[in-house]
Amino acid sequence: MSEEKRMVDTYEITHAIHVGDKEVLFAVDEKKSDCPYMVCDCTWDNPLGIDHYFNAAGSADYLEMMAEFADRVQAQLEAVKAERDKITVPLSPFTTEHCTPNDYGENIENKVVVIRTERLRPEYRTADKQLVLAVSGFGTYANTRGRAVYTVNLYSGKESRWNREDILGVLKPEYMPDWAKDRLKQIQTERQAKRKKQGQER
Repeated sequence: MSEEKRMVDTYEITHAIHVGDKEVLFAVDEKKSDCPYMVCDCTWDNPLGIDHYFNAAGSADYLEMMAEFADRVQAQLEAVKAERDKITVPLSPFTTEHCTPNDYGENIENKVVVIRTERLRPEYRTADKQLVLAVSGFGTYANTRGRAVYTVNLYSGKESRWNREDILGVLKPEYMPDWAKDRLKQIQTERQAKRKKQGQER
């Protein structure tokens, strides 16, 4: 059974490499004799999580566009390397031994949980990307049909949505790194202040 073709307008995507915060695409439309080859970037960083294509470049020269494609992939690799070099905490990932298993009969709201490495992109399978505070969502409740778990990353402070099955388990207290303890206190203080301010504005 043939797979459905992925398209950008009239161009069929023939090569796609996702590195870091975006995907680099190479697409072809043989009917466009003046510009049959195109390279563009794609992200999903929007509320609906839909494909956002941008920074497109086109040419009738295949080698020119393939070089552009390779250059963009290399630039993404360098950006990820630079980002990793700035990380100041141990990168070794957390495993099952570091947490209690993901028990669907347990409420995980306001607990530090571990994201499964296989749910992270290969370049991001590090400890700083795994530790998150589960703050809300039906997926945080015990014995619920809901899956959504809204989190705050302990290292970066970035807010994200995960599904309950993306979570390996609750981090055991004895494996909580000092940096994570400090960041947890900071995040909890910031969230309490935000809730207090919102309450005063009502």
